[in-house]
Amino acid sequence: MKHAPKTSPAQDMNGFFQRLKWQQILGLVLCMAGGMILVDQILHVPWLSVFAPVLSGLLLMGVGLRTQGRGYVIAGSIILGAGFGAAAAYAVGETMSILQRLGLAAIGLASGFGLISAAGIILYRGLVWWPLIPLAAVGGLGFAMTFTHSTFFDYVLYILTGLGLVFLAIGIFKRLIGLIIPGCLLIGIGPGVAFAWGHAGAGSALSQTGVMLVWFALGWGLITLFSRVVIDQFVWWPLIPGGILAMVGWGLYIGGSPDNAASFIGNTGSIAMIIFGVYLLLMRRGIRR
Repeated sequence: MKHAPKTSPAQDMNGFFQRLKWQQILGLVLCMAGGMILVDQILHVPWLSVFAPVLSGLLLMGVGLRTQGRGYVIAGSIILGAGFGAAAAYAVGETMSILQRLGLAAIGLASGFGLISAAGIILYRGLVWWPLIPLAAVGGLGFAMTFTHSTFFDYVLYILTGLGLVFLAIGIFKRLIGLIIPGCLLIGIGPGVAFAWGHAGAGSALSQTGVMLVWFALGWGLITLFSRVVIDQFVWWPLIPGGILAMVGWGLYIGGSPDNAASFIGNTGSIAMIIFGVYLLLMRRGIRR
């Protein structure tokens, strides 16, 4: 008589989770979370309610990693990140304002989207890039709410700059010029709006508009710089709108704040020199390849 091959405990656990349906897993999660909240109500232990979503997220992520179920991983990561954010907001107590605690919760939620990308590397041996977009948006919002004065320009700076960096990183990693272009433009627009009209904004409306346009022009220059990473040829067309915007911005700044024009042109001109100096270094690297 042939005996069935022996299986390891890990294989038995995988088989157990594979046989479970999503209704049973969801029921298990709800029972666990509800039980913790109920014990909290009886024994008055607030940390049980706070950590209920954390343990629920861990359970769903564990099932997803065991069964390679994408839906479990996504739901578990988001719930786990939101749970950690809520726990951090609860831990700081009255030492922070309500808005700052909401910001901490948003940062925790953003970390949940980062966990989805990290789990994708483990499961599929490749970067899952789409969660990085809500990570940048929600994380930038949370950072502005927690660590800044929480003005409109703070939100513009951190959200647009974060999204721009994510688009740029994905474009370089995937070698997609179609993502590099909006990434560079957002990196220029975010600081341009914030520094022109935000806390650092000074002078007349003309000079503020000039600051914004020059930052926008630098974003176009970044397209030429980072396009070198994915394209061997010189990409010259972004220099046309970038040059026009820079000249108009300098002109507006000179008209609105002539006393500070020399230092402003010198500072922005030095940044442009650095950008094209890095481009020449990348070009030399491309020649050697």
